[in-house]
Amino acid sequence: MFRQLLAVALLFVLAACQPPKDPENTTQTVQGAVLKVGLLQDPLPQIDLTAVTLIADALNAKVEWHRENPHRMLDALEVGNLHLLAGGIPEDSPLTDHAGATNPIGHVTVGADRPERVLLLRRGENRFLMRANMALRPLTREAKQ
Repeated sequence: MFRQLLAVALLFVLAACQPPKDPENTTQTVQGAVLKVGLLQDPLPQIDLTAVTLIADALNAKVEWHRENPHRMLDALEVGNLHLLAGGIPEDSPLTDHAGATNPIGHVTVGADRPERVLLLRRGENRFLMRANMALRPLTREAKQ
């Protein structure tokens, strides 16, 4: 009887656990293809370049760089024409109101402050965010030290 109850409880737990989803299929679109990255700074700071490279490598993707007006790039991110925005983005940036953010990858100097630095991605693409954060672990560990 105990085994049957345990089996039923385990089934309920497993049914409740679902992997993160990408409603717009960002991970599938990028995997083995192209990671489109908007540059908010040119040249891109080394930490951001390293972060983008780690994500692209984890997804076996080539990086395609985009340089244009930051507002247009944010719009492109929101509709999925870009996959990431990079370039000295503080985690408390107003841009984070319109996009998802990775775990911190270091710090950025803003005046006398040193807020944590992030990359931005399309909101709601949780599987893509999870994959990006997994790829960024070497940087995020360093960022917290």
